[in-house]
Amino acid sequence: MPQLLFEIGSEEMPARFLRPALKSLAELAAQELERQGLAYRDIASHGTPRRLCLVVEGLAAQQADRQEVALGPPKQAAFDGSGQPTKAALGFAKSQGVEVGQLETVETDKGPRLGFTRHIPGRPALEVLGELLPRLVTAIPFPKTMRWGSETIRYARPIHWLLALLDGQVVPFALAGIQSGNLTYGHRFHAPAAIAVSGAEDYLAKLAQAQVMVARQPRRQATEAEVAAAAASAGGRLVPDVELLEEVTDLVEQPVACAGSFDQEFLAVPRPVIISAMRGHQRYFALEDAAGNLLPAFVAVNNTRPKNLDVVSRGHERVLRARLADARFFVTEDTKRPLISRLEDLKQVTYHAKLGSSFDKVERVTALAELLALWIDKSLISKVHRAARLAKCDLVTGMVGEFPELQGQVGADYARRDGEDPAVAAAIAEHYLPLGAGAELPTGMIGTIVGLADRIDTICGLFGVGQTPTGAADPFALRRAAIAVIRLITEKGLALSLGNALDAALAGLAPWVKTPAAEVKAAVLEFFAGRLVGLLAEQGAPGDVAEAVLAAGFDDLTQARARAKALAEMKQSPDFAALAAGLKRVVNILRKEAAQVPAGAPSSELMEVAAERELWEAFAALRAEAAQRFAAGQYLEFLQGLSALKAPIDKFFDDVMVMVEDPAVRANRLALLNQIASEFGKLAEFGKLQLG
Repeated sequence: MPQLLFEIGSEEMPARFLRPALKSLAELAAQELERQGLAYRDIASHGTPRRLCLVVEGLAAQQADRQEVALGPPKQAAFDGSGQPTKAALGFAKSQGVEVGQLETVETDKGPRLGFTRHIPGRPALEVLGELLPRLVTAIPFPKTMRWGSETIRYARPIHWLLALLDGQVVPFALAGIQSGNLTYGHRFHAPAAIAVSGAEDYLAKLAQAQVMVARQPRRQATEAEVAAAAASAGGRLVPDVELLEEVTDLVEQPVACAGSFDQEFLAVPRPVIISAMRGHQRYFALEDAAGNLLPAFVAVNNTRPKNLDVVSRGHERVLRARLADARFFVTEDTKRPLISRLEDLKQVTYHAKLGSSFDKVERVTALAELLALWIDKSLISKVHRAARLAKCDLVTGMVGEFPELQGQVGADYARRDGEDPAVAAAIAEHYLPLGAGAELPTGMIGTIVGLADRIDTICGLFGVGQTPTGAADPFALRRAAIAVIRLITEKGLALSLGNALDAALAGLAPWVKTPAAEVKAAVLEFFAGRLVGLLAEQGAPGDVAEAVLAAGFDDLTQARARAKALAEMKQSPDFAALAAGLKRVVNILRKEAAQVPAGAPSSELMEVAAERELWEAFAALRAEAAQRFAAGQYLEFLQGLSALKAPIDKFFDDVMVMVEDPAVRANRLALLNQIASEFGKLAEFGKLQLG
């Protein structure tokens, strides 16, 4: 079966564009081919900064034939009493270009109608692809696109060539003033001439000879091998950096690595700063010795293979030397005074126009962090206080001004130089963790507590002044902050009242926030609930389970997470659906008759039917043990124990009429159901579960 080879050649696109574009190219092509009825065996995308390539194997030579049914008027309206066609039937036949006798009866959900089935033969793949491929080019999503010259189409970078071959035959089309053909181009510097190709194998082989590794995975492996060899030649090992390896892979067409060095004296600069100077600005890999100490050496990856790598290495060294000299200057100047002395400087930095200065922020976070420490581990209060006072001081250092991505890490280094407690210094960096979804958490509890206080103050403060996320817009990253709070509490297993923490934060914000605290708290809790549902879903809890658990309360986030896990597991039990159905019936009755439900326990003397006595006795026998299990956090066992009520609940509803005329008996039966619902309701609102 035919093979399609398609390449979009352009000027170099940013590395961050490449992987998403390759994924989109393959997915969009698969969707288009399916929509056009062109079957295929396999589809793959390849690419470098200068090209995106699509290879489709086993492509059908033409579209599959298809039947298209056109529906006309209802059959009863198509013919008169004598069986003659009406104007409706004649008009429909004419619209289809056929005689009435060629129409057929088609059964539909609205009854029989006249119809006509048209056979549509498939078009040749070459013809279809001539229309499909241009659409594919313009459909690829990029973070940013551009127009060039007089062209109206948009793409990541100006397009220079289009290669399109179906089994060696050019797929003819024009786009952006360029005619498709059978030509590609090799490495911009080593082999810039046009190269004629006949298919995918020929294409890959000739580009390899022209110093271009089109397939990304082999290029990544080659880049990794080059970097490792260069590191070994410099007598070190790579500081692990998978993200940088991925980025560098997408910056080159033919990786060539070389090692370089810098003066030993620059190692006085904080390690994170040295690595950032290499990585963020130059895409250099840092090296370390067997003990993990940073070496005065690096590895750079080049997109050309020069005659003399030593000359290239010296060029890299000159660039890095200037960056490190700047960093050393900042260290020298910054450390002329202790970090804590910069706390006063924060008074001159506006945190938010409506929430005061960064000093005000530190004051609030310190007070809240101390209170959280009292609730979590009061032995840490003094260290939490010190870490909170120092946490933002590096924001006014020259180093963070130059390397803003290193806030926290710079503060931690300077604090160690000042002789601060190592745990306090570590917390300055760790209070920013996690940096994103799924990212690592702080290792220490001090950084965890300060990080919680910082984020809770931020969320409450910004909600209080009306700076809430809207739609996709979240300029202050409050969604990420809320997810971080949930992760810090649940993954660290903290028994912390979210409501109390919010109350404390809002009390501290009172001088700035004029919106009633109860109103802000309600909005923030709703915001947290939305984030928690998503996190629970990621951890395997179905949406209805998450909503049922949260409806029963989520003040203790750690407990809520454990309840959701237990309910999700219990829901898989074959007998659970019947139990849950009975509980939903209980909840529905109580909700409907809420005004009549007594607060107290039922009286056995008013139980006239055996089934209600049996249910009450069964519940009473299980209640104490269930309460103990719930208090101990044994939520699965709690549910398993109470599941013994399934049969008595079913029998109760079979034999007992709840809403009888006698008000005392009716109230007693509602009280019985209320006791059961209250016990189960500690874990989840069963009325929200979806069964079936």
